[in-house]
Amino acid sequence: MKFLLTILGLLFISNTAIAVDKSGNYAVWGIGMKSCFTFNSITINYLNPDDTVEEKDGSWISKLKFWEKEEEKNNEVENFDKYRNYIKGYITAYNTFTEDTYSITGNMKEKEIIEWLNNYCEENPMSSLDTALTNFTFDRYDKRFKASRPVRRGF
Repeated sequence: MKFLLTILGLLFISNTAIAVDKSGNYAVWGIGMKSCFTFNSITINYLNPDDTVEEKDGSWISKLKFWEKEEEKNNEVENFDKYRNYIKGYITAYNTFTEDTYSITGNMKEKEIIEWLNNYCEENPMSSLDTALTNFTFDRYDKRFKASRPVRRGF
């Protein structure tokens, strides 16, 4: 009987352990491996949409190749969407697997999170996006929502 209880206890303990190796390292997949420098270069237009300057080329060749500029613009948006999706997935996974956490972002909006990451990345351009997100969670831990807010009903 004691043996069975010990086995069950070990099974429960192993489920709550942090999934890293003995040195504290873990594998990062996808765009999270990209550098902060790359992240900042992609997010610049998202954070400053009014500051974007479009190149105006009046030559007849540029008018014939109008599709090239549109393709480059779409590429940039696609890249930012990849970053945005990675960030949202990271935050969702953090919320799911961190005890006593409903939302690590608290009341922050998406743009505020991107700005926080952008500021961190300006100071640490050689860090990865994953490292920036890890530091974001450390910074926001005390400000997180521990439970969902109750729905208010108007009577």
